[in-house]
Amino acid sequence: MKKNLKKSAATMMVLGMTLTGATGVFAGTQLEKISAYLNHGISFNVDGAAYSPTDGNGNKLAPITYNNSTYLPVRAIADALHVPVSYDGKKGQVIIGEATNNPSTLNNVSYSAAQKEAIQKAFAQFDGFEAAYAPQQMIAGDTFKSVGAGEDGVSFTFSHMKVGVSPRDYSDGYNGKDVKLSNGVTAKWYTPDQTGMLTFKLDDRYVTISSPDHKLTQAQLQQVAVSVQKVQGNDQGVTGFADVKYTQEQSAAIRKAFAKFQGFETAYAPQHMIAGDTFKSVGAGGDGVNFVFNHMNVTVSPKDYSFSYDGKNVKLPNGVTAKWYTPDQTDMLTFKLDDRYVTLSSPKNALTHTQLEQMAVSVQKVK
Repeated sequence: MKKNLKKSAATMMVLGMTLTGATGVFAGTQLEKISAYLNHGISFNVDGAAYSPTDGNGNKLAPITYNNSTYLPVRAIADALHVPVSYDGKKGQVIIGEATNNPSTLNNVSYSAAQKEAIQKAFAQFDGFEAAYAPQQMIAGDTFKSVGAGEDGVSFTFSHMKVGVSPRDYSDGYNGKDVKLSNGVTAKWYTPDQTGMLTFKLDDRYVTISSPDHKLTQAQLQQVAVSVQKVQGNDQGVTGFADVKYTQEQSAAIRKAFAKFQGFETAYAPQHMIAGDTFKSVGAGGDGVNFVFNHMNVTVSPKDYSFSYDGKNVKLPNGVTAKWYTPDQTDMLTFKLDDRYVTLSSPKNALTHTQLEQMAVSVQKVK
């Protein structure tokens, strides 16, 4: 029912009422003057609950009736249905849904010493909740502004994003849509007012992410969600890591390697490496795909290599359970990701357990 609702609502949307960022939309020459009516007699019900569309300032909006057709405010309705919407001023184009399947560029959040201290102090204000968690990445072009403790959690404020970490599940009681994040964790989209919220459980707490100015899409917020991690290390900061920037040839080699296994063609790859490491090669071998770095090996396979070995279960920074075991002289870390198992190791012991656990959460489906 919900998919049908989205399709029917999309056919009635009109740009000029509430689309944020459509500066200069009336400056073109393709406009035609009409006589229409604001129809205050129409009410809305979304997924079984009453809904009142509002603009970015909270002002109530009314649909327009013209030639026996009803036109709805695109931004408000898109938010209610969890459908991203944006406007390309150069093309004069409304974009409903994702404009591209390619993931957005992510930048590491480089917290200063003072900001790290502020993060620690914010979490320390809550008994039993002192362990600090923080987003490690943001969409390129965004900026970290501040962190502070609220009533029952800690809030991180960026220019285009807010991230809350709390013992409370703010999504409880709201209808919404469950989605799988790229690390396999289940999250929930819901809209308590005019802004979509994404909430998921991480260890003993809940993380909620939103874009109050609607500059970031749902796909972008879901990308950032998997970077929220427990703060590690004596300096209260997470070990430095870098994006793995695969070339076109390397990306093609990754897809070719997975394509050799029937029913296992969907490609997965590590997106980060410890700063100073280097990606060397990828290839299909045995019953999986092997990624080789200078200081790390990553294998993606339908087989659980840790099976029958004694080991130690640990929680990764994203809340996923993994297992450390030692089949010979090299420690291995294995965890389940969707329909496959990922195994990481550092053959020369150049990387610590903590570093490999951090890298584990970066293994994602290639889009």
